[in-house]
Amino acid sequence: MTNHDDSSSPPKPSGGAVRRRRLLAFAAGGVAVLFAAGATVMSASFATAEEPASGQTDLPAALDTSGQALETVLLPTGDRVRMQPDGTIGVLPAEGREDVGFLAVPAADGSGDTIIVPRDRADELRSGAEDSRRYNITGLIADGHADAADVETSRLEQYAGLPPTTDDAGVEGAQTFTVTITDRSGGVPGNNFVRWYDTADVDRNGTLEFDADGNATADLAPGTYLLTYSFGNDATDTEAAESIHGIGHVVIGDQDMGLLLDGGKAEPVTVEVERPDATQAGSVLALDAIAPDGSGVNSTSFDSDAIDHYLMPQADVPGYDLGFRYQQTLTGTEGGPYEYNLTFAQHGGIPDDTSFSVADDELAAVQTEYLGFGKDADGLTCKIGDHAVQSIGMRICFLTDRSFPSERLELFTADPAIEWSNLIEGGRYDADDDLVDGFQERANFVFEPGETERTFPHGPLTAGASAMPLYNDDGVTQSEGFADLGASVNGERVNLIGYTGDATLLLDGEQVDQVTGIDPSAGFGFDLTGAAAGRYTLAVDGTREETAETGPFATTSAVEWTFDLDPAAMNPEGYQVVALPAVGFNVDGVDGGWTEDRHQELTLELTNVEGEAVTAREMTFEVSYDDGRTWTEIDIDESTGTVELDHPANAEYVSTRMTATDEAGTEVTQTTTRAYGLR
Repeated sequence: MTNHDDSSSPPKPSGGAVRRRRLLAFAAGGVAVLFAAGATVMSASFATAEEPASGQTDLPAALDTSGQALETVLLPTGDRVRMQPDGTIGVLPAEGREDVGFLAVPAADGSGDTIIVPRDRADELRSGAEDSRRYNITGLIADGHADAADVETSRLEQYAGLPPTTDDAGVEGAQTFTVTITDRSGGVPGNNFVRWYDTADVDRNGTLEFDADGNATADLAPGTYLLTYSFGNDATDTEAAESIHGIGHVVIGDQDMGLLLDGGKAEPVTVEVERPDATQAGSVLALDAIAPDGSGVNSTSFDSDAIDHYLMPQADVPGYDLGFRYQQTLTGTEGGPYEYNLTFAQHGGIPDDTSFSVADDELAAVQTEYLGFGKDADGLTCKIGDHAVQSIGMRICFLTDRSFPSERLELFTADPAIEWSNLIEGGRYDADDDLVDGFQERANFVFEPGETERTFPHGPLTAGASAMPLYNDDGVTQSEGFADLGASVNGERVNLIGYTGDATLLLDGEQVDQVTGIDPSAGFGFDLTGAAAGRYTLAVDGTREETAETGPFATTSAVEWTFDLDPAAMNPEGYQVVALPAVGFNVDGVDGGWTEDRHQELTLELTNVEGEAVTAREMTFEVSYDDGRTWTEIDIDESTGTVELDHPANAEYVSTRMTATDEAGTEVTQTTTRAYGLR
């Protein structure tokens, strides 16, 4: 599995509500992979189980562990950039700016921060006329800034920007390095972004500034340098927009040298598909050069409108593995609305031929019905296809509008080397375009060719599994946690956003700390300083209005974990993680929160936060048809982990209460009012 969390050390906790993004180093641990056909779903949770759990096996979902709303920053240009907890960046161009295009480049200081460069502001950002730190979306989002233009200049000092146009002038032995660029027709390109990196220290780098004749110079000390470049022209009335990309290296010796980047030598990057009305709706082209120690450079270009991409001839770069990724999205309506999501990626070299062609029967064709939860809602999707083993470039997607309900055929590259990271969300957004009331799913897929169907969402709601990291920092012991109070794990991972609730930590029945008035899925923190070893309980509850954007489901939800813990027993890295499993249940026929089936067979399973089955020593299941006022216990078939329900003719909603104890002695009780509805 590929781990997209690049953090080198665990994040530090804070009391009160915390951002879930900080929990991923512990909760996710990696990126799950699944196959769309021929996959085995998790077995029932009892140790004696022999049959696989039931559910929607056409498209089983890999489980991402985080479900809070994306975090958003408004760029000075009016474009919105949103970051998911796994580091995926989604871009929503401002109205009228759909054809601008963007570059994603690392900040100058080696921090791993990402600078988003709108192509029409590249000159100003490169020259320093505009402060590139206002485009450091990693830093801005981490500090909770929703509007980059409103941040005081003094607050920007902590962020890195683009490397200034500096060189080694005055350094003994420095030589003048001249770069000349020409477009496909031999003229001076209207857009250019060229950076150099010292291979002895890639954090030492600079951005070249070109004159009207397409020339730029820098005085550089002798050594070996990497170059990344992207240049081209905007669309005209007669010509399509073009963008030329490349990555290479130069050796500076004891004399001046020059380099011509001749766009006329670049080869087109094209994709041919079967459907004649398919129109390009967006593209991503990423290149990187990675050294054996993992250091390197990358450049990612992404466009939400049609653009012609070209790749310069690529020679080997000594000491580095080159990576190439091209993703193209095409849409059309012939035979019904459809969407191609195609990715071509190679690690360890650049493809000799960048004219790609695919047939429909080579793809995964997923006929998807986006239902939501019974109420009309607006939302978005984000799809990223990347190399399954070695991520190439930056994880970028364009946020695509999606309506609930709606339906479309989605075709994906089906290749074991390609992993898809897909986001679906819908509901009500605030003024900063953050989802505050709705539903969300993030899941990763490795597809196989063939036709499948998916209904979203597909399953009842219950509380999801979690994990609680603990830290001991200079004698101060704290914890972080989260609880997905409304989650569907019926072959998918759908999480409700917008609960208002409390989280309480108790030791032997006595309160240690409490956080109130939060959405527990966004995260919370506790102060455990001085807390003794013993039997702890984490109790989380929340409520939603029946008029919520997710419909009248999971209106109240509660989960309680009881476990043994010694907060002082930290591992050598200074933290420990408490696993908090939960009971999920699979059942067919519950779509969009509703079912017409009055007789149902449910399969129960105890799982951890990564979606892996956990053996249960004990388990109970109760059902209520009066919103939890009265409960009826239902027998569980321990050989299969199933229960059978015969719903009363006048029942409108099914509420559930489940308990389980795992082999470590951790107990969980979870109660959901209106887990799903009956028609």
